[in-house]
Amino acid sequence: MPEFTNGVEARLLSIAMKTDIDNPFNIFRFILLTLDRRRVTIFLLAVLITMNVEAEIFAPFTTSNINPFVQLHGLPSARPAKLVPDKALVWQVQTDIANNFTENTDGFESIQIDGETYRVNLSLRYGFGDRWEVGIDVPYIRHGPGQLDAFIEGFHDLLGLSQADRDDRPRNQLDYSYTSGVNTMRLNKSVSGIGEVRLNLGYKLREYENRTWSVRGGVKLPTGDPDKLTGSDGTDVFVGLYFSEGAFLGNESLSFHGSVGALAMGNGELVGSDVEDLAVYGSSTLAWKLSSNFSLKAQFDFHSALYDSGVEELGSFAGQLILGGSVKLGRKVQLDLSVSEDVIVDAAPDVVFSIGLRSLF
Repeated sequence: MPEFTNGVEARLLSIAMKTDIDNPFNIFRFILLTLDRRRVTIFLLAVLITMNVEAEIFAPFTTSNINPFVQLHGLPSARPAKLVPDKALVWQVQTDIANNFTENTDGFESIQIDGETYRVNLSLRYGFGDRWEVGIDVPYIRHGPGQLDAFIEGFHDLLGLSQADRDDRPRNQLDYSYTSGVNTMRLNKSVSGIGEVRLNLGYKLREYENRTWSVRGGVKLPTGDPDKLTGSDGTDVFVGLYFSEGAFLGNESLSFHGSVGALAMGNGELVGSDVEDLAVYGSSTLAWKLSSNFSLKAQFDFHSALYDSGVEELGSFAGQLILGGSVKLGRKVQLDLSVSEDVIVDAAPDVVFSIGLRSLF
């Protein structure tokens, strides 16, 4: 496996090393430090573009499992059943920072996931006619050392959670490695690049009172680089059924979103572990509108194993609990803030901090 270096990211890392990550108030400052000028420019451009918006304050968080080996495939993020209105355009910028630590051995297989994965996803969705929506997702991915290790360990100590041998390992390391007993791949230096571009299509099946049913599907294209763990070099296809209900349980302040679907995966390049032909995914979200400008949300995302593997990190069912909220910045911009935990241990990152900006205009 070739090793990669990046001068810009090395300078950013030296700055980030000086940031007090033990202080939770510095987490989003750290997010900005990890983004180079190009990504910051894109983010600010999106803010300027979204100056005439109607926020989607009830919509699910658009997160997904970014385990470095799972995010290679076309696992879609949660979406509402309600599609973008006719001739309307939604812009969205989502930044996720996932802190990973797990190691496992099963027979000839062994895996080590120690580091952080950063993903900035640019999304466009456009509505046409009364029932259709098209879209595209373009992610930019960076794998780097675990700068949030000290904060995560302190958080686990505060809540009395297991460290899972975290405290026996050096902090701020990057080691994404897997061996099948015959072949080995390892990533231990920071890399970054465009991930797998996803083309999306949605069709509204029915809308009645506060309930909406729709079908969403799409294709993930092999635009990433397997050597950098930014792509699988395979083409994946997914389709799912989506349901949304406002005034959930007769309460005007509550909304519910649910989805379930199937992901058909093409051949990938993870050494020595076969990719499953088919995986099941889904999500459920409960949103509570506290005011016209603010809502709290609880979300559970899940998927079946993407690999035929004996190690849990690759070959087991995965589930993530996402908690957070959305706030309208006037009528112009909606800001999403969330934190996710791996409620099924080892199959997803230990913790993911997310910040998103979305708009409809």
